[in-house]
Amino acid sequence: MSERLIRHGIPATRPARNGAWLSLVSSVHWKMLADLIGTCDATAHRWHKHSATDRASYVAMRMKDQPPPSAPE
Repeated sequence: MSERLIRHGIPATRPARNGAWLSLVSSVHWKMLADLIGTCDATAHRWHKHSATDRASYVAMRMKDQPPPSAPE
């Protein structure tokens, strides 16, 4: 696909693709991402390791978006 895009005057797409992967794995847990986009777990996990994020940062980000509880449950 990259070769076809280059023939049509669109420069290399690898940097954009890599940036998209890094953005996605920093926003969504790698396992969920693999299921959502239909890629293998190993690929998503490898990108997760490249992004240097962890589950704690994902949970913290999700909790930041939630309103605080009004009363104990």
